[in-house]
Amino acid sequence: MNNGNLVGVIVDAGHGGLDSGAVGNNLEEKDLTLEAATYIYNRLQELGIPAKMTRTDDTYLPKQERVKKVLSLYDNSPNTILISNHINAGGAEGAEVVYSLKNNPTLANLVLDNIGSYGQIKRKTYQRRLPENPNKDYYYILRETGNTEPILIEYGFIDNEKDATKLKNNITDYAEGVVKAIAEYTGYPYTKEEAIESQYIVQKGDTLYSISKKFNIPVSDIKNINGLTSDNLSIGQVLFLDNQNEPIEDLSTYIVKKGDTLYSIAIQNNLTVEELKKINNLTNNTLSIGQQLKIPTTGQENNNMTIYKVQKGDSLWKIAQRFNIPVTELIEQNGLKDLTLQINQELLVPKMEEDTYIVKKGDTLWSVSRENNIEVSKLKELNQLTDNLLTIGQVLKIK
Repeated sequence: MNNGNLVGVIVDAGHGGLDSGAVGNNLEEKDLTLEAATYIYNRLQELGIPAKMTRTDDTYLPKQERVKKVLSLYDNSPNTILISNHINAGGAEGAEVVYSLKNNPTLANLVLDNIGSYGQIKRKTYQRRLPENPNKDYYYILRETGNTEPILIEYGFIDNEKDATKLKNNITDYAEGVVKAIAEYTGYPYTKEEAIESQYIVQKGDTLYSISKKFNIPVSDIKNINGLTSDNLSIGQVLFLDNQNEPIEDLSTYIVKKGDTLYSIAIQNNLTVEELKKINNLTNNTLSIGQQLKIPTTGQENNNMTIYKVQKGDSLWKIAQRFNIPVTELIEQNGLKDLTLQINQELLVPKMEEDTYIVKKGDTLWSVSRENNIEVSKLKELNQLTDNLLTIGQVLKIK
């Protein structure tokens, strides 16, 4: 297939909503598939490859509705690719790709090879037949999706501890492999998301001197480009090797204290988490007490954002609905790679209006009314409540 023939790519995030899919090792399939699908969709857009998604949040799609949506996105046109993202279960290890009986394995093989290039074990590409009718595909998403060229990707096994760790840390890398395979298959030019040639990830045994010799760059230049004040390096640290990433001149030092998170420090200094990580060459969200972070002195308090602590029963979709923002914006604002939330996890969210109150554990209408100096009857009237029941995270108008 060439890019002149391609109508578009449909990116499907398997499961969703009340259908969690496979679960294991504190992960849920529906979250991982949405993360992979969202990444693939965004990258295809960057590459100029037409694409649409079946779901963009934690929505439940029965299989009939999912197929109906697939067929409607590009009017069931030929030369349409369907990428259905899934996570396996059963205790094994590695990735698999299933392709339809009506198609050849070319696309499936490209996808599996590219996922393998990012370190995942390659198990197999295969077709599976419906037992009662061997002329039909076993999987509904392959069998009932009309003129599309569908493949079903199983990125790994959620109930295998090694695979679960890989999925948690590397799902977007595997998704990048899928993007590369699609570009190669359809004939679109492919460029990687990051200019790797302009960056270097510090390895065990590296020193500034050894890196400067390897890339023929003076130590002083490496330090200036990266805003380094000492010769100390840490494994996994990202170093920029050219001046496309100029250091920010006016920087102050912040010393991490107990209870700090990247989210709380970012919001205090009018930064996003990703900006804070880039300035400090951080590759993960882990901080240690006493760690020094560089902060732009021009940063001012951000009055538009606040910190929300995750409550029992919360999901990204529920929180996004509560604060009236898209799920994708919530993910990007907090630099989330793992879409599984933990109780008391801190998230950056837009500040609610001053005349609102977010229900917390132990609250009652009476306690909320006392705290905000408003009668219970008025509180119920403002919020159109027909009973006295409250739910944690519920937003109440108080004026």
